Amino acid sequence: MIKKFLTLCWFFQRPTFWRHALQLIIRKFLTNYDSLQYRIKATKWAEEQAISYADALEKLEINGIKDGMDINSIEEGIKLASKSKVDMGGPGDINLLFDAVRLLNSKYVIETGVAYGWSSLAILTAMSRNGLGKLFSIDMPYPKVGNESFVGIVVPDRLKKRWTLIREPDRRGLEKAINLIGGSIDLCHYDSDKSWWGRAYAFPLLWKVLKPGGLLISDDIQDNMYFAEFVKSKSMPFAVTKSDDKFVGIIRKL
Repeated sequence: MIKKFLTLCWFFQRPTFWRHALQLIIRKFLTNYDSLQYRIKATKWAEEQAISYADALEKLEINGIKDGMDINSIEEGIKLASKSKVDMGGPGDINLLFDAVRLLNSKYVIETGVAYGWSSLAILTAMSRNGLGKLFSIDMPYPKVGNESFVGIVVPDRLKKRWTLIREPDRRGLEKAINLIGGSIDLCHYDSDKSWWGRAYAFPLLWKVLKPGGLLISDDIQDNMYFAEFVKSKSMPFAVTKSDDKFVGIIRKL
């Protein structure tokens, strides 16, 4: 009860997050598609589909050498991450993101969920190699954690000229990012509100502005059946890869 009260106070002090708080309250009265039975079903489905990230990109006809992130960029990121006073999780499948952006020559990319900024680092490093691209990242501070000053800490200053960090909840943040781009995007990486209802809002919005040939990549698809249901409804080529006992879903828009 005390934790809930403190969370309420945290949101109350931040009017720009009130809309997000209201959505969280509304979900309490909606069907729970994130229950254990759905997680078990989603994990089984993802496990049956899973292949290596290189094979996943080949399956989606993204051809070329897949060499992943260079060790120097990773070591630099680790050194920068050590300065953080808050634990914000692991790096995820940064090699997948790096090679996808590099091989597609992605010009405009949206990502949700930044934390340390490992995915941001992978995307921006690929853009730097390509010599083009802009990344728009959406990240809401963790309630009561105090991680604001450490968000994106692994991204070195030399890469930030291509980066716009929007510190908003998904709904406001996605609207703002799409307006700033003013057109379509080449790739999106979804790693924020992974609930069924969170994805039910974000995926259709991102899909609408995704260019033909572009990729929608989502982390932790084992949390619920939304990704499986989404790819079935779109009848588009997709792949699943496994990273640190979690599953990443990739769908290509034709």
